[in-house]
Amino acid sequence: MKLHLDEIRDFVTTNGLSFTEGLLKLSSYEVDFKEQNASRSMIKAAAFPFVKELKDYDFEFQPSVSKDKIYSIVESNFYDEATNIVFVGNPGTGKTHLAIAIAYAVAIKRNCVYFIKFNKLISILKNAYNEGTFDRKVKQFFKYKLLIIDEVGFNEISPLESKLFFQLIDMRYTKRSTIFTSNITFDKWSQILGNDEMITKAILDRILHYSYLFNITGQSYRIKDKIKPLQTEDS
Repeated sequence: MKLHLDEIRDFVTTNGLSFTEGLLKLSSYEVDFKEQNASRSMIKAAAFPFVKELKDYDFEFQPSVSKDKIYSIVESNFYDEATNIVFVGNPGTGKTHLAIAIAYAVAIKRNCVYFIKFNKLISILKNAYNEGTFDRKVKQFFKYKLLIIDEVGFNEISPLESKLFFQLIDMRYTKRSTIFTSNITFDKWSQILGNDEMITKAILDRILHYSYLFNITGQSYRIKDKIKPLQTEDS
């Protein structure tokens, strides 16, 4: 308000506004400032490894991803409806980019969002279990309105760790939204979840029951610039 005081005083004098109207306009600057600060705080607390927005995603390079569907999800209140989003595809196809872009759009609306790699999440849950603080830790992960679990499948976990993971998924089921990215198709998830078919089925049932599923079948972003010269030479 202090920064805009002279500006508003001149505006009131020039336009003949009342004191109340000038104070209202001045207050709006303060409200906007606090909202921007709150959004920045939420983005910082989300612990994104990088910030990407949907406008940065090359939907033409990945035609298997519906641009209209992704944007409709972002514009919806999926996170209030506890709907999950799952991205499955080969490495480099933009799964993490999309997950962060969607989560970023949720965070700037001042919602509690958190990003974590699957292997780090499992390590935290296992350590908490060993230290006798598992219940407190799993409740901490439950509180996030939107949780992003990235790279499910890069590391195999034990039967015990699978059960701990199930407890988190079960707690969030129908109450909180989670975004998952994975390079492993669902028929192989049991191989990474302690080879426990029952736990795997229970986890997948809860993840997929209320969810948007995207199977990205395109090529890797990381090598697209190298592919084009090869295609030109071949042609």
